[in-house]
Amino acid sequence: MLQITLKTSSFTMMDSLKLLKLKYVKFTGSYNNFPGLKFLWWQGYPLETIPSGLLMSSLVAIDMRYGHMEMFEVPTVLNSLKILNLDGCYKLIRIRNLYRLPKLKTLMLRNCSRLIHLSSSIKDLERLANLYLTCCTKLWKASSSNDIHPFLSLPRSLIVLDLRGCGLEYKNDVPVVFRAQFLFKLDLSNNPFGYLPKRIELKMLRNLSLRSCRSLKSLPYMPSTLVNLYVDGCKSLESITFQSGRFSLTEFSYEGCSNLSEVQGLYKLVPLAKVDKADLVQQWHWLKKYENDEVDLVSYKVTKELDGKVQMLYEYGIMSTFLQGTMDQIIMTYDYTSSSSNLSFWVPYEENKIQGLNVSCLYRSLGVDNELCVFIKISNITKGVTWVYNPVVFCKPRVDEDVVWLSYWPIGKILDVGDEVEVNIYVDHGMIVSECGASILYMDHSEIEEAKNTMTVEEVIGGDLSEFELTTRAYYLCRCDIFGLMTSEGLNWVFGHNVDYPESTRWRKTLHRHIGSYKREFFKRIMLRVRSKTEIENRKILKAIVSMVGVEFVSIESGILLVVGDPEDLDPIEVIERMRKIGIMAEIVYIA
Repeated sequence: MLQITLKTSSFTMMDSLKLLKLKYVKFTGSYNNFPGLKFLWWQGYPLETIPSGLLMSSLVAIDMRYGHMEMFEVPTVLNSLKILNLDGCYKLIRIRNLYRLPKLKTLMLRNCSRLIHLSSSIKDLERLANLYLTCCTKLWKASSSNDIHPFLSLPRSLIVLDLRGCGLEYKNDVPVVFRAQFLFKLDLSNNPFGYLPKRIELKMLRNLSLRSCRSLKSLPYMPSTLVNLYVDGCKSLESITFQSGRFSLTEFSYEGCSNLSEVQGLYKLVPLAKVDKADLVQQWHWLKKYENDEVDLVSYKVTKELDGKVQMLYEYGIMSTFLQGTMDQIIMTYDYTSSSSNLSFWVPYEENKIQGLNVSCLYRSLGVDNELCVFIKISNITKGVTWVYNPVVFCKPRVDEDVVWLSYWPIGKILDVGDEVEVNIYVDHGMIVSECGASILYMDHSEIEEAKNTMTVEEVIGGDLSEFELTTRAYYLCRCDIFGLMTSEGLNWVFGHNVDYPESTRWRKTLHRHIGSYKREFFKRIMLRVRSKTEIENRKILKAIVSMVGVEFVSIESGILLVVGDPEDLDPIEVIERMRKIGIMAEIVYIA
C-alpha cells in the first residue's frame, strides 16, 4: 500500500477543522498544535503507540482500523469519546486505561488476532453498549489462563456483544455469573464449546446467534425473551428447550443442523425403537413390530440425517409416522374408509369419552418429477372448524409401492355426537392417494384418569390455535409457505371457500432457511437514561409510555428505560416528548 507523508504543521491554521479522514498517511512533526477534532478517521495508522497531542478531549469518534499500533492508551481523559474502532489492528497486543474513556458506548476490536490484554477497567464503563471482539482468540485464552473467566470482566451495561470465532471453551468446574440485564444481541458463532456456560443471566436477550458451533450438543432453557435464534451449521446440536416451555421465536434459522431432533414446542422426532409401547395410543401398539423397518424419510425443513428407520413425529400435538411398502390391510382396520383421497362421516353415540381421531392414508409416486408435498385436511362441518396439516418430515414414495401415513389428532374436545367430519388428503403433482381411513378413539374412565397423569404431548390442536388462524376457525398447521400455497388461489384450493391472503405473519413465524424473503427487523429498541428517583415516578413513566402507538414492551430498571415496539410507529422523539410532559428528564442511550 502506497503511504503518503505529510507534516503536522499543515493543520496549524485549521482551527475550525472537526472531521479528518486519512488513509495510509504518515505525519512528521509534533502533534501539540493539532486541531481540536470531533471525528478522526485514520485507516492504516502507521505508529506503534499514540503520541501526546493527537487525541484531544473534544473527540467523539476515533476510527483507526487496520492500524500498526502495538499498544493503545489515550494519554488523557477523553470525556466526549463515544466510539472507538480498532478493527483489523493485527499488531495490537495491549489496550490500557479504558477508564479514561468514561462515556464510551461502542468499542470495536474485530480481528485483533494478537490482542492478549484488555484493560480490566472495561467492566467499569457504565455506558458501554456495543462490544465487538470477533476472532480475538488470544485475548480469550489469556484471560482463561489467569483463572479469570472472560465474562466476569465485561460491563453489565452491554446491549450488543459479538464474540464470534474467539475460540471459547468452557469447563464444568468454571463458575460463571454474568449479569447483563440489558443485553439484546449476543453472537457466539464459530466457537468450539460443547454447551453454553451456566448461570448467565440474560433478562432482555432478544437475538442469539450460535452459527457453526460444531461441538454444541444442546441448548437447554433458552431465555423466554428470545425473539431470534440462529444455529445454522451446529452439526452436533440435538435439542433445544426454552424457559417458558413453549416455542415463541419470530425468526429461527437451523440449516445444516444434521442431528437436531427436538425443538421444544416446535417438533420432536424419535426413532420408533425408542418410543415406549405405553406411550402409543392403544390402536397403535402393533407398530412396534415395524421399528426396524427402513423408510425414505425426507424434509425440506428439517436437515436431520435420518437413519432410515421408522420415526415418530410429534408436532402441534399431532403424533404421526410413516411406513413403506404395500400395506392395504392397515386401512381396512379403520371404521371409515375410502378408496379415494377423501371421506366423510358423522360422530356416532358412544358412552365413553372421545379421546381423538386416527387418520391414515396410502399414497404413491407416479414415476414423474414431483414436489413431494403431503397435507391432511380435517373439517368439523357442524362446528365450522378446519385444520390443515403439513408434517415437518414425511416419507418419499417409490414407484408402484405405497407409503402409509398414520396420524393421531387429540381433538376429542372438539368432536361431539352428531358432528359431521370430513377428511381430505392433498398431494402434489406426480403422486396419487389410493386410500384413506379414519377412526374415533375413545377412553373409558380409568384411561381418562391415567391420561391426566401421563400426558406428555402438548395438545396444541385442542387448545389455543390463534397463532395459526388464517381466517375464522381455519387453521394452517405448517412451518412455511409450501410452494406458494399462501396465495388467494392456494388458500381457496385447500380451504374450499373464499379466503383472503392473511395480513398476519404469525402463521409463518417459524420459517428457517426460506426466511430470507421475509426477513426484516421486527422491533425497534430504544434505551433511555431517566432521572427518576422513586417507585411512584417509575410507575408514572411506564403508564405514560405503554399507551403510545406502536409500543409492545416497556421496562425500567436502575434508571434505564427500555422501550420496544413497531419500527414504523415508534418514534424516539415522541418518547422523549412524552417524558418531558410528565416532568421526567431522559437521555437516549441506544436505538436499534
